Amino acid sequence: MAIFRKLTSGIFKAIGLVSTPGKAPKALPTVTRDEAAAQVAVNDELLRRKGGAADMLTGTGGAEAAAGAKTTLGS
Repeated sequence: MAIFRKLTSGIFKAIGLVSTPGKAPKALPTVTRDEAAAQVAVNDELLRRKGGAADMLTGTGGAEAAAGAKTTLGS
């Protein structure tokens, strides 16, 4: 009888008539305030370095085009 049950359940599973519940997905770890603050600090440090490297390449004025002479409006 056990062989018949295994055989029929295997066939029904293959056809899709019977399904077994799968494993529940694992929950993502929660982010703590300390981890979030540390990640923000790391991102800020990387952006600061990137800004410093850009200043070395393009100068302190940046890569913007020069605007020309400064004009006074209304005079």
